[in-house]
Amino acid sequence: MLTLALLLVVAIGKVLSWSSDGSSERGARQAGADTTGGSASAEPTKSPPASESGKPGNGKRSKTPTATVTPSPTPPPLPEPTGPCPDTDVLITPTVPDPVAGRDVMIVLNLQTGVTEACTWQVSADTVTLKITSGPDDIWSSRECPKVIPTQDIVVRRAMATQVPVMWNSRRSDEYCSDRTAWALPGFYHVAAAALSGEPTDVQFELTAPLPETVTQTADPEPAGKGGKGKGGKGKNKPNRD
Repeated sequence: MLTLALLLVVAIGKVLSWSSDGSSERGARQAGADTTGGSASAEPTKSPPASESGKPGNGKRSKTPTATVTPSPTPPPLPEPTGPCPDTDVLITPTVPDPVAGRDVMIVLNLQTGVTEACTWQVSADTVTLKITSGPDDIWSSRECPKVIPTQDIVVRRAMATQVPVMWNSRRSDEYCSDRTAWALPGFYHVAAAALSGEPTDVQFELTAPLPETVTQTADPEPAGKGGKGKGGKGKNKPNRD
């Protein structure tokens, strides 16, 4: 009986030691599980927002500068004519763009007023004189060729010039304004223009020589002779090599 009692005491002690080890192990496992779960449930650290260039910034987006477009000012309206122009108030300045000898030459009459803001005026051979000279030599005159000056009513302003084109055939003029007179040679000339009762304005221009025409000629091939070489050649034909 004593022996049986001792065996029971030993058996009960082992059972108790096993239960304590299991609970401690389970507790350790649970503690480990709680530690892992706590770190997983923690909120992640927020990084500062990236700027538009892709680099971390201070949370503010950089603003792209916008080009400022300045509107062009609207030009003021031109003044309306208030009546006819006094002949003495009209100033004519001629210009001769790109004059070439042997061709029709355009002479541009630039008309402006000296005092009046805007007025109407009639251009004609009776109100405009035009003369071309070369030193003491008189080359051409609108008095001898009055039909060259066009008859038209225009508005003349002080702020800007009104242009009237006149065509000169680059020939000398005679009392009949014929088209069989001599050509004006290349060189320097003076053109003077004036309104009726006004002072003439003299401008120098150069009448340039026309550029020579470039003729491109294609060389004709020499006709083949009997031998296939040049004119009347006696060369032998080469056999064909198949």
